[in-house]
Amino acid sequence: MSIIVVLLVVSVSTGSEGSYFGDLLKCNDLLLKCQETETIMGKFNGMANELNQNCSQEIGSKWSNVTRCELEATKCLLNQMIAMDANCENIADVMHL
Repeated sequence: MSIIVVLLVVSVSTGSEGSYFGDLLKCNDLLLKCQETETIMGKFNGMANELNQNCSQEIGSKWSNVTRCELEATKCLLNQMIAMDANCENIADVMHL
């Protein structure tokens, strides 16, 4: 499932007031711009690697590693739309892991 579909599902299901479609597009644009840099910057960085290691221990086999770009887009959505902390459980919920 692409991140845009995941973000749309989460934004609609939260029932948040405000312009969640604008926020959705902002976070999706962030994802697409970030993915353009993957050939130079790589798919993973220290933050994504640490998060993946910690969350795989916390959540277990249901955790699927997220790239640095997916992490940034997910953090954007959590921050912009539903004001939730970017912790393992919330990221897993947004990413449907």
